Amino acid sequence: MKKVLSALCFLVIVIGLFHLSNVMLFEKQHFGTAKNIAHEEAEKIDVFFIGPSHIFYGINPMTIWTESGIAGYNLTTHQQPLWTSKLLLQYALKHQHPKLIVFDVLMATNFGRPLIGTDQGTNMTHLALDPIPLSLQKIKGVLETESIIEKGEILLPLILNHSRLQQGLLTWDDFHFFSGDRSHPTKGYNYTENTLSYDRPLVPDADTVHELPDGMEPVLIDFIQYCRGQDLPLLFIKTPLVGNEELYGQINLIGKIAEQYEVPFLDFNRLYDEIGMDFSVDLADSGHLNVRGAEKVSAYLAGYLKSHYDLPDRRGDEAYAGWEQAARHFKSLRELPESSDIASFFTAADDPNLLITVEVGGKTGEPILLPEEVLNAMHGAGLTRVPESVGNRTYYGVIKGGKVLMENDSSSEILTDEFMVKDTRFAIRVSPKEPDGGSFLAALYIDTGGYALTDPGMMIAAYDMDRMEKITAVRCAFDAAGTIEHIK
Repeated sequence: MKKVLSALCFLVIVIGLFHLSNVMLFEKQHFGTAKNIAHEEAEKIDVFFIGPSHIFYGINPMTIWTESGIAGYNLTTHQQPLWTSKLLLQYALKHQHPKLIVFDVLMATNFGRPLIGTDQGTNMTHLALDPIPLSLQKIKGVLETESIIEKGEILLPLILNHSRLQQGLLTWDDFHFFSGDRSHPTKGYNYTENTLSYDRPLVPDADTVHELPDGMEPVLIDFIQYCRGQDLPLLFIKTPLVGNEELYGQINLIGKIAEQYEVPFLDFNRLYDEIGMDFSVDLADSGHLNVRGAEKVSAYLAGYLKSHYDLPDRRGDEAYAGWEQAARHFKSLRELPESSDIASFFTAADDPNLLITVEVGGKTGEPILLPEEVLNAMHGAGLTRVPESVGNRTYYGVIKGGKVLMENDSSSEILTDEFMVKDTRFAIRVSPKEPDGGSFLAALYIDTGGYALTDPGMMIAAYDMDRMEKITAVRCAFDAAGTIEHIK
């Protein structure tokens, strides 16, 4: 009995160490939310939106929440191979019991062709499946999935990922993934305002069909049958894109398959007028929607879901505070770049997922009182040492996650400080001197760039701490009564 217990304990320790090592070493790209799903509160997600980056950029669960109160989540990864979608869903169903699955069919088309039997396909399979802990379900699923070539490597991802340790590629996220709230701040949506203009494509009629890449149709049908076996209603969608006749023909063929298996299909490439799609402003690139396009698609989808499915409105339910917080975060992302004065900026910036830096520098002939509404907004954000008059003092303050990280002011000294957020270094320098030959008065240096003022004034920058990307940076002249200018 002792030997049996010892063997069992040894096995548990080995499996535990393997799991911990894999959690630390797997690639935690921002481009995907499979890594976050285990940290979402159990039994809360009513709708999963599953698929590749076209879901990540094209479906905004916050718009759907605001329009309908439906608690949705994007279960998405970069170039999500068609054969991994089922395995991801199987894992998610351990924690959630959704009422509907919405599936973007992109990877059954030519977009999925480069992943079939290639190293690229193996790498994208890693991105999707590495966050899933080793279990009998995962082992069975990988072994039974014909499209997964490197089965041993996928089941034991340390074979690939140990090189990240050897090459010194580990990041802040790798070492902190074991702790903290790892739920996705916008429930799997990726915000972007990037815009490329295109001509509206000519989409062939629904009877124009083209064959899918070899092996894709059986995988697609297997996904349909799996959802049916789990009593999960399934809806196919395809977000708007700029394609060619072959691609649209493949989407049409998927529509025929969906009809054969009685799966509803919303092809937004046939709904341009209904959603108000404007190809000159709604796309980030030929395949991905920007925030404007995503809002149009998501608002239409919210109405469709409410009218065709019995999905509860969770708004006002305290158990769904996470969706309210995510909606608040999205509202900040949307409103900050459009703010017109400091007061509205700080109102929009009241969000624990943001990092805010404020620098005040430079001298004027006479001190200038800050407007009361500006002082109130900054005090409301927790910045208690903001000088009531400017032009005679230097100041900086940093708000991280809704809490003041640091604050300092002086009537004569050059102020400097620096701090780290994840792997990004921020350095602050504020001068009380008058401008001289183009020298800066206030500067914020970061690993990805920086900003500087050469005229007396105030500079504020806002960063999304999930992505560590700038949302906007603004400057305000001391005599501008709180109005701001956005810095490109």
